[in-house]
Amino acid sequence: MMRKLLLFFALFGAVVMQAQTGKWINDKAHTRIGFEVTHAGLSFVSGQFSDFEIDVDAAGKNYLGTKIDVTIHTKSIGTGVEARDNHLRTADFFEVDKYPTMTFKSTKIVATSKTAGKVYGNLTLHGVTKPVVLNATLIAKKVSPMSQVMTAGFRLKGKVKRSDFNFGPKYLPAIIGDNVNIIVDAEFSPEK
Repeated sequence: MMRKLLLFFALFGAVVMQAQTGKWINDKAHTRIGFEVTHAGLSFVSGQFSDFEIDVDAAGKNYLGTKIDVTIHTKSIGTGVEARDNHLRTADFFEVDKYPTMTFKSTKIVATSKTAGKVYGNLTLHGVTKPVVLNATLIAKKVSPMSQVMTAGFRLKGKVKRSDFNFGPKYLPAIIGDNVNIIVDAEFSPEK
């Protein structure tokens, strides 16, 4: 009896682990792709994008072979000030008619602890592609009390320079900071 029970748990564990590799679906209602940048050296202006797709293909031991592809629709930018959002959509910044999307494609994931790691990838913004590193922290991985399915929640943070992407070149760093902080909070569940 004990051998049958152990065999059952071994098979159950293998099925659960297999189910957690492959596609993971993003919960957009609980995901934020945001940024912050200094304004006149006095404060931070923050914003986020409301229209995006995140494709995650989980693979490899401890998910280190996972591939992440993100497409962000630049027109969906929101900072809470309509006039500023409209200005950010113009040729001064995102130039949304010419560059309707920006993308991030992961190239490598490196674990730094059991709950943290670095996501390396290429960010394409304003027609320019540059390497970016995001520091990722696993907030939790458990059965969600809301959806009753296995869910993983993450926070990713990084930094890019506007000047690297020829983004907003008319605005000196004394007015709008050159360093832009990226802050992403996201939840994912394995595809059924």
